[in-house]
Amino acid sequence: MRKRLLVSDMDHTLLNERAQLDPENLAAIRRHVEGGGLFTVATGRAPAAIRVFPELLPWINLPVITGNGGQVVDLSDHDRVLYRETLPPDVYPLMAEALERFPRMGAVAYYKLDSFCAFRVNTYVEDLIAKEQRPAAPATVEDSYKPWNKTLMTETHDYMRAVQAWMDPRITGLARTVFSEDTYLEILPRDVSKGNALRVLLEMKGIDPAETVAIGDAPNDREMLRLAGLGVAVSNAAPELRAVADETVCSNEEHGVKMCLERFFEM
Repeated sequence: MRKRLLVSDMDHTLLNERAQLDPENLAAIRRHVEGGGLFTVATGRAPAAIRVFPELLPWINLPVITGNGGQVVDLSDHDRVLYRETLPPDVYPLMAEALERFPRMGAVAYYKLDSFCAFRVNTYVEDLIAKEQRPAAPATVEDSYKPWNKTLMTETHDYMRAVQAWMDPRITGLARTVFSEDTYLEILPRDVSKGNALRVLLEMKGIDPAETVAIGDAPNDREMLRLAGLGVAVSNAAPELRAVADETVCSNEEHGVKMCLERFFEM
């Protein structure tokens, strides 16, 4: 079946390692959309952190998937939320306990459409705030705004593996953890994934998954690649994502999204 829709992860896929949008990828997306194609992003970012790329916005012609699948948002309609899931309250005391048990761990929580607060700031959280290009309100777990859409915990990869090993058995049936980057461990609502949000979006718009190509780099892209008619990994992707991808293209530094559009769409 002819492919119509490209759904792209942002960080380390569409964006280069400096979190910049290369003009080669942007030009390929523009040609795709001008030729009648569909394009959107599926990202861990909130809508405000997508809008830091104003040059991309005219070429996003479907609602976006944000919060690693926790929200589907129509940027063209005053950021109207079409779908949202939030974490259950039983997660809150577990986050407070994790902060006590893992003193090096930085942590933030996302809530409402675009807001986030910081429970503890380390160098990784400082980098996250710089990437988001907006402040994180300082907060305690007890005093923070609720409900949370998701939480993000961060330190070195090995440190966060230990956090995951402690957290996973305690949130079974409530939520799940996923690495969105090598040093970012997120707690998401139990049924939230980019794949599930993509399924919701496709049903809303009457698009067959077989008409869809999804491209990503991280384990949190796995369900999205499996749902799409064609799942594509950039060559810098995590090994576990490359293992489930149907195809691999060049890295984000070599304009992998451009290569994906040129190989798998009629442009």
